[in-house]
Amino acid sequence: MRWLPTDKPYTFRPPIPWDWIRPLGVWYNDSAWLRKRYRVRDVKAVGWERVVELCERGDSVLLAPNHSDHADPHAILSIAHRFHLPLRFMAARELFDGGGLQAALLQRMGIFSVDRDGADIASLKTAIGILSKGRCPLVVFPEGEIYHHHGRLDPLMDGVSSMIIRAAGRLAGGKKAWLVPVAMSFRHEEGVEETFPGRLAAMEERIGWKPRRTEEVDERILHLGAGLLALKEVEFFGVAECGDLPVRVRRMCERLLEDVEGRRGSDGRATTPPERVRALRNKIRRVLLSEDHPPSEEEKVALQEDLYRVFAALQAHSYPGDYLLEDATFHRRAETIMKLEEDILGDSTYPAWRDAQVVAGDPIGVSDLLISGGVPAKGGAPELTRRLEEKLGALIREG
Repeated sequence: MRWLPTDKPYTFRPPIPWDWIRPLGVWYNDSAWLRKRYRVRDVKAVGWERVVELCERGDSVLLAPNHSDHADPHAILSIAHRFHLPLRFMAARELFDGGGLQAALLQRMGIFSVDRDGADIASLKTAIGILSKGRCPLVVFPEGEIYHHHGRLDPLMDGVSSMIIRAAGRLAGGKKAWLVPVAMSFRHEEGVEETFPGRLAAMEERIGWKPRRTEEVDERILHLGAGLLALKEVEFFGVAECGDLPVRVRRMCERLLEDVEGRRGSDGRATTPPERVRALRNKIRRVLLSEDHPPSEEEKVALQEDLYRVFAALQAHSYPGDYLLEDATFHRRAETIMKLEEDILGDSTYPAWRDAQVVAGDPIGVSDLLISGGVPAKGGAPELTRRLEEKLGALIREG
């Protein structure tokens, strides 16, 4: 999980779509990003005909994919061009923070920013406006983070459900609102296994170990994960713990969150680790960026340290301790190694070709659920999110 600074002022970047630039942008997306950067050879689309049908009717369509890989949005953009869908994307503010040409190109491709940790009213209004007009499907990743485990779904945020419910209330003329679960997965070619020993050796050397070349791959991965966890435990708590690895990972996440919540306060509405992380980052940033009562230099250091601890908690949460051994395929080995590379080396490597599959599941009829009372118009986001989790989780398991 990449460390992304969250202590900078935020400026909303609206979509400024230029239709004439889209073919050029898709060509660049496919050649420079999908194939060259992320080594995705082919993108298979399943079930997208139904999405096209709904958009051609002028209905409101919100696509909600799982987020397992940095190539996710690039694969969806490629499919959208194939089916002539004028997609709009809600994307993390960090993609725009550098400004310049990249930010401008993203906006011209119909992509707009969102501050995931704050009350981004401008982004929410933009999303609801797009959905209310129909025809242009909106893509929002409800997990909110890239977790690098396509075989398992992390808890979803309610924001996606809130958007489509509010948009449904504005539709007229017989138009309907739909929430579409989208299951994304990436499959490596078998040759990727030949890259495992060298990549593991590079990470072992980075943390000061002699490469453990005589061990089996799974054993090396688990040893490396235990070593990284021990380093973090010593960094934050002064001593490495013993015992079951998944238990230690969960305990570290909880201890870090409780520590920061003890200083900054907790949000009773936030229950899962990602929700607690977002609540804390929002609280810390409001103090850090306050213009009325700017913090002292000493306070800034303490606030920055708490941001780092919160990031480490989310990083720990992103490692489901039983994911690899539950189904020890070379695909899950490859995913886990990529994740470790990002955390230890700063970025993942993509030494072998991969194929992507993007499955659009059966749309959830939000308008019909609101009319029938299956989902209440007020306070209905949790129930709709539960339905989305159920359908998206089933699609992922079937894949």
